[in-house]
Order: sequence, then C-alpha cells, then structure tokens
Amino acid sequence: MSSPLNGPLETAIRALTLLAEAYPKSLDLNQLVLLDHGLLHSEDLGGPPSLHPPVPIRSSELGVKRYQLTLGLEVLTRVGLAEMSAVAGGIHFTAADGAHPFLSLLETSHARALADRASWVVDRYGGLSQAELREAIREVSGRWAEEFENFNGGEQTT
Repeated sequence: MSSPLNGPLETAIRALTLLAEAYPKSLDLNQLVLLDHGLLHSEDLGGPPSLHPPVPIRSSELGVKRYQLTLGLEVLTRVGLAEMSAVAGGIHFTAADGAHPFLSLLETSHARALADRASWVVDRYGGLSQAELREAIREVSGRWAEEFENFNGGEQTT
C-alpha cells in the first residue's frame, strides 16, 4: 500500500502552488525540486516555520522528491493546470490559466500555509540560477549532517 503523504496529488498541489507564485516565469524540474524542499523546510533557510518537522535525515528527501514531482507534474499537465514547454535549457513548466482560480478554491489552513511558504521561497530563491539555488540548499544540508552527528551522539555512521 502506498502512502497518501507525498503522493502525486499532494506533490501536484505543492508544485502548482510554486508555479502559480512564480508565474509568468517558468520553472524546470530541478528548480521545482529545490524550491519544493525550501517550501517544506523554510525555517532551515531562514524563513517562516517549516511545514514538515525537522527530522535529522531530511536531506535524504531530495533523493525521492524528483520522482514525486515528476508524477505530480504529470497530473497537473493532464488536467490542464500546468503547461509544459521545451526551451533551450530543457523542459519547463508554467502555471496555466486555471491554476490561480483552482488554488483559490483551497481554503484550508494548510493550503494557506503552502501559499505563504511558496510566496516566501519564490521571492527569496526564485531568481537564483540553478547553481546558486543548489549552493543554498547544499549549505543547509551541510548543517543537517552536523545535526545528525549530534543526534547520533557524535558517532559517525558508515
């Protein structure tokens, strides 16, 4: 049985929230992976409280996030909420015309928190190059490694 958490629908809503916030700018999959991570773990990047708990091994999420976002983006393009286009740098995604009206229908506190974090992360990191964005995430994930060592009582794991 698959978990409903971080499934294609939840990941699609997060991706759509990021695309709508970045509109009219398009984002590629790498940018979405890193922005989505910042959306969930915003406090690690100096932003508002994180939506997901600060577990010691959260940097490992980056490894599976790409696949999850691919499934979520497939959902969004199938239903016409996102558009996919080939550009010189690869494949990019943009919020479609129905994205903002659809997101306005989501009235839960979690949906509002997603929108707030998306606004923050896109404002802070949306204009960075991919190399700059990766460096910002790498800096934070380095601190996570230190936290994990402290969590393990300072022992190195192999």
